[in-house]
Amino acid sequence: MKKYFIDKNKKNIIISIAFFIIFAAATFIIITSKYNMLEKTINDTNISNLIDKIQSKIDYNHKFALEYSTSDEVYNFIENRTSDYIYKNFREGSYTLEDVDLSYFILTDKENNIKYSNFTRDIESIRRGNFSDFIVDQLKDTKKIKKIVIYENEAYYLCKTPIYKTDYENTSNGFLYLGSKIDEKAIKELSKGFKNIKFITNQEAHIQNDKSSKQETINLKIKVKSKIEDNININEISFYNHKSNLLFTIKVESEIELLNNTKELVLIIFLFLVSISIFTLLYISNKYKKELEEQYNSTDKIVEERTYEIKVAMKELEKVNKNLYDIAHTDFLTKTMNRRNFFIHAQNNFAIAQKNKQLLCVVMIDIDNFKKFNDKYGHSIGDKILVLFAQKIKKNISEKSIFGRLGGEEFALVISNTNLEDSIAKAEKLKKKIEEIELIVEGNALKVTASFGVSDNQNCSNIDEMLQKADKLLYTAKESGRNLVRSRLNFC
Repeated sequence: MKKYFIDKNKKNIIISIAFFIIFAAATFIIITSKYNMLEKTINDTNISNLIDKIQSKIDYNHKFALEYSTSDEVYNFIENRTSDYIYKNFREGSYTLEDVDLSYFILTDKENNIKYSNFTRDIESIRRGNFSDFIVDQLKDTKKIKKIVIYENEAYYLCKTPIYKTDYENTSNGFLYLGSKIDEKAIKELSKGFKNIKFITNQEAHIQNDKSSKQETINLKIKVKSKIEDNININEISFYNHKSNLLFTIKVESEIELLNNTKELVLIIFLFLVSISIFTLLYISNKYKKELEEQYNSTDKIVEERTYEIKVAMKELEKVNKNLYDIAHTDFLTKTMNRRNFFIHAQNNFAIAQKNKQLLCVVMIDIDNFKKFNDKYGHSIGDKILVLFAQKIKKNISEKSIFGRLGGEEFALVISNTNLEDSIAKAEKLKKKIEEIELIVEGNALKVTASFGVSDNQNCSNIDEMLQKADKLLYTAKESGRNLVRSRLNFC
């Protein structure tokens, strides 16, 4: 009876151990499978983020092209009326293109004659003349385009837009080409989820010139091939143009560290549990259950950590986008609204005032004798005066005020829900504040003053008319001796 009980007990133990081993083996396979799925999800997310950032980079270049091509300064430069445009924006020693993350900047007239071209220092090897001539010649029959091109086995974002005045009053008088280089360094800056990155261009790729098309926008087709070799995720991301011609391929790799480490850990636990189960099934059962719960908790923790990392990356991307927006809408030197951004906000305020029958005033401000400061003390002192001037104005107006630099030493201010008399009083206060600016140069105290022209929306149909009236009144203040405020009330 005892022997029977022992044999039966052994049999039960053997059967239990066998079932336990099968159960443990199945659990090991399931956990490994889950980690495989998790690794695939992470890899797919990294690929998707990289593609999205490349698309965002193309949109950023196009946005910049639209901003620069609707500029009075650029338009007048093509007309040979503002020869100082190049000095102000691209003088020797400046990093204008680097500051806005561009690699090249080309201006042509309507006949596609190159008027100006500039390149960043890191792409001097493309030989300026050949690159500019190549781009302009290949795209001379296309008025507007954004795409990716290959030149001498190197890839570049390319945007071409017609040049107009800010208000689009005149017809286009030329074209703007700009873009940035795409290489391993650029891809590494966009992708943080891959360690090894290789950029492969298609040597046979070239610009497809379709004379029947006057406008072309980018329509990238993307194919992704993924495989695992020696515990490494290998992905090949190929980019094709709208005609299905291969442009370039990005080969990215990432180690499967999570899966490998987990396999080793689970295997150790598995062997340990099986060896202990020989002595006591109950102990092993409880131990295995506990360890299994820990593994699932570990999986949840890893998923949470990776989710957190993705959220952090998204916040960083939002921060970068905000910085790009500030660059595109803010004057680089004075940190005020640039000309285009000022006109957009000013026109919106005018439309609101007109709809609600509200008062609106515009103040044009010009620094007196600014050219003399530049000529006598140099542009660095001139820049310092502009910065101090802008700081003084911003300090004495509300944060919601529309204040911007229209160009050179000329600024403008929009005052809402205020009559002409109060706006004149505000201008007088600002004039006195500007007189407080202290700047010592070569032992001399420079006296900074400004002239003001104030207009209201009486008998005005748009913001341009208000600005024109204010500009004429500003000219009257200059003619009358400078450091004065002039409005239509001075002539009543």
